[in-house]
Amino acid sequence: MVEKQKTKEREFIVDCIHLYRELPALWNIKSKEYHDRDKKNTAYETLLEKYKEMFPDATKDDLKKKFNSLRANYLKEFKKTPPVNEIRVCCRRYTYIKSSLRYYREMAFLEAHECAADSQSTMDKSQSVQCYRIAGFHNY
Repeated sequence: MVEKQKTKEREFIVDCIHLYRELPALWNIKSKEYHDRDKKNTAYETLLEKYKEMFPDATKDDLKKKFNSLRANYLKEFKKTPPVNEIRVCCRRYTYIKSSLRYYREMAFLEAHECAADSQSTMDKSQSVQCYRIAGFHNY
């Protein structure tokens, strides 16, 4: 019974991640919506409405904490991925990796965002954490 509830919760979180992906105002710093406070608040309300289906007492702060945690964990795992031949190739070249992170594949849309942020770095190439990702299957 407990395992069934966990599975249901995991599937629900995946659904929420898919909705989050559709709301660039919450995660894409290059998006005009990201810098528009009203659009960002509207996006949070949309996501919170979905999130409350499973967690009825959730607040906007709870939602922010959850997604900040998901993002931080994804990015930590993302940066662990080793370079291929010391050349890091950026964005949307996928193959398999084994990640212990449960939602790694679902959060992979952040890859392009992270690659763009890395490519704008002012550090020299030897210091920079450059982009190379092997992210798994995606439904693009």
